[in-house]
Amino acid sequence: MTAMSDEGALDRLIARSQHPADGLDDLYQQVLAAKGTASDPDDLVRVECSAEGVTGLDIDPRAMRWGSQRLSETILGLIAEALADLQTRSAELLRDAVGDVVGDGPLDLSAQDNPADLRMREAREAYESAMDQAMAELSRIERDL
Repeated sequence: MTAMSDEGALDRLIARSQHPADGLDDLYQQVLAAKGTASDPDDLVRVECSAEGVTGLDIDPRAMRWGSQRLSETILGLIAEALADLQTRSAELLRDAVGDVVGDGPLDLSAQDNPADLRMREAREAYESAMDQAMAELSRIERDL
């Protein structure tokens, strides 16, 4: 086997070990881009939330007739609803990435052997295996030189 093909094998091992991290980067970007929304029944006040906090607030001029107390209570309630919607959307993204959780409950990362933990362990084991193979290949190449 030539040194050129050994380098190719090493590159493939390294590339294969990086694939789990690529998927996590995509998931991270999707979670950051997720938005939660809420509006009052008459659609006069609309709130949008993202990972950055409240990112949108639209108030129809007709809602200004409500008075400051009702308007502020409505806005605060809608912010809470939009944040809950954002949390639901983020949990769905995570559920899609790591698999369904037991029952219909939220993704419980504190549970022993939860799907996220199992997937992370599998990814860590795959990474460690690839690194062991890469180090063995480097040692073999070093011996051959």
